[in-house]
Amino acid sequence: MVSKAKSKTTAKKKAARKRSAAPRPPEYDTKMPLPENSETGESANDYYILDCEVHVMPEDYRRFIQYFEGTKTFEYAHKMCNWWQWINHRTGKPAAIHPGMDWNIDKIITDMDRSGVDQIALMRESFIDTAGDSAPFSTNQHVIDAIEKYPDRVIGVSNVGPFSKRKIKDILWELEYLHDNYNFKFSKFYQPEDCPINDRRLWPVYEMCQDKGIVAFFHTGITIRMGPTRYTFPVLLDDVAMDFPDLKIVAYHAGYPQWEELVMLMWKHPHIYVSYSILLPWLMRAPHRFAHMVGTTIQIAGHDRFIWGSDWPASDPHQSVEAILKLSIPEELQENYGYPQITQKNKAAFLGGTLAKLAGIDPKKNQLKFPGMAGPPAKKNTPEGDITRKIMRRKK
Repeated sequence: MVSKAKSKTTAKKKAARKRSAAPRPPEYDTKMPLPENSETGESANDYYILDCEVHVMPEDYRRFIQYFEGTKTFEYAHKMCNWWQWINHRTGKPAAIHPGMDWNIDKIITDMDRSGVDQIALMRESFIDTAGDSAPFSTNQHVIDAIEKYPDRVIGVSNVGPFSKRKIKDILWELEYLHDNYNFKFSKFYQPEDCPINDRRLWPVYEMCQDKGIVAFFHTGITIRMGPTRYTFPVLLDDVAMDFPDLKIVAYHAGYPQWEELVMLMWKHPHIYVSYSILLPWLMRAPHRFAHMVGTTIQIAGHDRFIWGSDWPASDPHQSVEAILKLSIPEELQENYGYPQITQKNKAAFLGGTLAKLAGIDPKKNQLKFPGMAGPPAKKNTPEGDITRKIMRRKK
């Protein structure tokens, strides 16, 4: 008769063997091939890829505000992003490389090298309200430093809010300074910590963006932490689009869950575009849900209205690039809903062509070649990097 102690020891050994045999999620030094679609033979190197939403938040800076109670709401948001973006809910196992908590520019570039992403639109992360309006999670200077270190890869996104708590002359000065002196091409409006998208205090800022050709990025849809979601409803863009018909508008996160509302606004306003940043992993794990969204948008607003973005570090760029390479509309949905099929031309526009056109970037001249296995591209200067270096030399 087997003793209870021996039986318990045997069970522990079996459990240990099972744990050691379970696949571990890859880490940052894991060598990986580029994202690809084995069925079509496409890889990330076949396209110019521009990530419209990348956040820099170095841990050694964020620690200065961690004693504020409100910053704990961000920890919860990070936990929920982990659940949503990195877990395969059928298996309960990690589905992608998690970037950890130190979101510095070197780690960002490593992730983009792994994913075959040519250039990134880099922005500070504010969340200033979590620290009682004391300090943001990162600053525009972090973006400037990143541009100086990686001028061929990084394109600046300014964030000059909160607009309801600063003098308009200071806001406009900073916006103009960043865009004239560091080749910033985009500006981020993050309204949950501030005022609604259609608050008239923002009109002078929208006017400057329109006059200078700055592409305006908006957080739309549900907010992930402090700040009211009602400030970011997609319908609020209607007022902005009507008063600023030449302002190039990109709505992050598809206004989810009010994504159909956003699609109808795109139908009404030709200068509104949609980014599926943070939602792209759904293409891998909930393809029918996402196919409906893509199919509906194409059907109503047209093919070239999509802007690709990862929302790094909220989702994995490797997984997000692969999602687009594998994007297709199932025959069932084509027949039942009248959706068109996705073409390689559509993918090229989605992954970077459309945003590059809005920002005046030449996709072919700025496209790099990545060796795969997590290696960086061959040394190459890009036209955007040349512009940045020229601007920097004027400042010295």
